[in-house]
Amino acid sequence: MSSYSSTKKAFSGSGKVHGSVMPNIEFNWRRSDYDRIVQRLEKIANRTTLRKAINRAAKRAADCGVTFIKRGIAADTTLSPTDIGKKVKPYAHGSPLDMSIGVKISDTARPLSDFSFTPKKPQYRTAPVVEILKGRKQKWDKGAFVAKMPSGHIGIFQRETDERMPIIQKTGPSVTGLFKENENVHQMVWEKIFETFEQRVEHELEFLLNGNN
Repeated sequence: MSSYSSTKKAFSGSGKVHGSVMPNIEFNWRRSDYDRIVQRLEKIANRTTLRKAINRAAKRAADCGVTFIKRGIAADTTLSPTDIGKKVKPYAHGSPLDMSIGVKISDTARPLSDFSFTPKKPQYRTAPVVEILKGRKQKWDKGAFVAKMPSGHIGIFQRETDERMPIIQKTGPSVTGLFKENENVHQMVWEKIFETFEQRVEHELEFLLNGNN
């Protein structure tokens, strides 16, 4: 079930661009976590090898965080996983004593045409229907219409005045906003990053001890 706070909040299509917020989902080592892993593995590997295994596992865990953000947001919205993935970047840096594993999301308000909408062809007399959250279709503002730009882009627009021009493109939530509104995705990503790290660190250590680089 989606935990987005409301359909109304998701439809923030004022035509104004949201700020480029960049929240980080970051897993910071607690000393107890590090000691527990080291105590279990240091009997079979020196610290240099163990550090290398930890760094590799951290990168895999960060990549896993990206995957589950894409899945989580795509499960509840009509935004494509490809579009989501373009705005989500993994990172892993530091040393085993001060390791950070995380994901950065950077996006601005997205055109409504990035989501599911009808009609698909230019139409000036029929108000478009947009589906941002799956199963929640909403007929857009009176005066909004679907148009094709000279570039070939088809979007949802609205005139600012009674005059023919100018027109503005209507926008919806950013990937950043969609993530921030879904607490279920937050929890899932945190759990998967941690779970993946613990699984991968032993695998990477075994790989290194077998003479692989």
